[in-house]
Amino acid sequence: MAQNIYDNPDFFAGYSQLPRQMYGRDGAPEWPAIRAMLPDLGGKRVVGLRCGFGWASRWMREQGAASVLGLDLSRNMIERARAYTADTAIEYRIADLDTLDLPETAFDLAYSALTFHYVQDLGRLVRVIRKPLVPDGISSLQLSIRSSWQRHIRTGFLMRRAARLGLSIEFRRG
Repeated sequence: MAQNIYDNPDFFAGYSQLPRQMYGRDGAPEWPAIRAMLPDLGGKRVVGLRCGFGWASRWMREQGAASVLGLDLSRNMIERARAYTADTAIEYRIADLDTLDLPETAFDLAYSALTFHYVQDLGRLVRVIRKPLVPDGISSLQLSIRSSWQRHIRTGFLMRRAARLGLSIEFRRG
């Protein structure tokens, strides 16, 4: 099973006090850049990988997504997301991205931000994400880059891995 410190009560209590958890998208400095990369969500069926408190899931519905399935390994995250969400078109489930399996052509958009540093086998996850997308589906997957030297190492790794999988990765600056 993947790393899951978020179900540690002491850690989760502290994590819940971070600005991004207290204020949602307004507390996340990367949100404007992420939002700018997302397509029109009208009528889209979305799967959110590592949904956390569900801030992005709820925003996607506000933007017209038909449905959102939010997945997270942490029971605490899923419980908090459910507590904050009254929309019946949003469903939350506990799921480990390292063993994830999704039905074919079930989604128009796969969304994830600040997640891949938790994943043990990125190649497997990319293949899993491709399977549930409709033929013209979109994956919007943002990376967590911690420092300039790590950015170059991680970018090179991702580009090589993507090429082996027959994919290309586009990096945009916000």
